[in-house]
Amino acid sequence: MDKCAIEFIARRWWRRAEVWIIAMLLIAGGAVLGWQSAYWAMASTQAHQVDEIRQAYDAAMAERDKRLDELTSKAESAATKASKAATTATQAADKADEALNRVTQ
Repeated sequence: MDKCAIEFIARRWWRRAEVWIIAMLLIAGGAVLGWQSAYWAMASTQAHQVDEIRQAYDAAMAERDKRLDELTSKAESAATKASKAATTATQAADKADEALNRVTQ
């Protein structure tokens, strides 16, 4: 009878241990799946934020290029005007030199 009781207790103990092991495996599996799900969500959010930053950067670069084009156009216009002014000043200096040469002759 003692042997039968010991076997019964051993079977009962093993079933309890088996239930606890299965419960722990389920909890661990759920934790791993939860962590993986959170990691995927974080990666998706981060990718979305990177896309937004890239779009903002592209918009800023387009604005910068537009401003640089305007500045280049203004600088080119100023250089053209300065060149015309220099040509006019050279012509005026030549005429003044001619007038001076006439007066001195």
